[in-house]
Amino acid sequence: MKIILLALGALLFLAGCSDKKQTVAEESAPVTAPEIRETSLANYRSYFKYTDLDSFAIDSFNWDNRLGQYKELDSTTFKLVWQNSKRVFIGKDYDRDYFHSWQNRNPDFTEFTVLTQDESSYCDLLHYLIYDKNGKAIDSFIAAAGCGDGGWGLHSYGRFISEDTYEETTVETEMVEIDSVTNAEVVEGDSTVTHYTIGPDGRVTQKEISKTPIRRIYN
Repeated sequence: MKIILLALGALLFLAGCSDKKQTVAEESAPVTAPEIRETSLANYRSYFKYTDLDSFAIDSFNWDNRLGQYKELDSTTFKLVWQNSKRVFIGKDYDRDYFHSWQNRNPDFTEFTVLTQDESSYCDLLHYLIYDKNGKAIDSFIAAAGCGDGGWGLHSYGRFISEDTYEETTVETEMVEIDSVTNAEVVEGDSTVTHYTIGPDGRVTQKEISKTPIRRIYN
């Protein structure tokens, strides 16, 4: 009887050791992270409507007939373009983002423009975006804009005046009164010229060159 009890005890001890070894082996096994497939911005060069533009302005399309004129960013390309941004992908109704122009300005960087429609601000914006060769965002500036709401309006356009310097003209106006006699609209605002210079590190510096007051009367 003692021999049988001793045999059973030995078997239980060995089984317990085997379970512990298996548990330790499972706990110490390295955890393999899921493979993440890197996607390069350069893979989307063919999505852009234009290449190497020297000047930029908002096109003449409205939000309805612009559909189909450009390729749109989807949720994947949106994250690649708008890194560390508070912008949220919507991609429907009037809130849309379009591939605009691929720019080969400097071989050390990846540069392009994206045209955005923002219903909340009533704006069309052309963003000039700069990335390093690994696709990491460096800096950006607004190359052109078209905004309007009620009596307020903002319109800008520009061109590269050298390899590294972009000159933009921005006209911002607001209707301030309606003449009680002639019923004419009185509009006031400013016309501002700004230089955006792209440095050797891809960072953009901004300098206001001139600002001219505007007063117009529309009968």
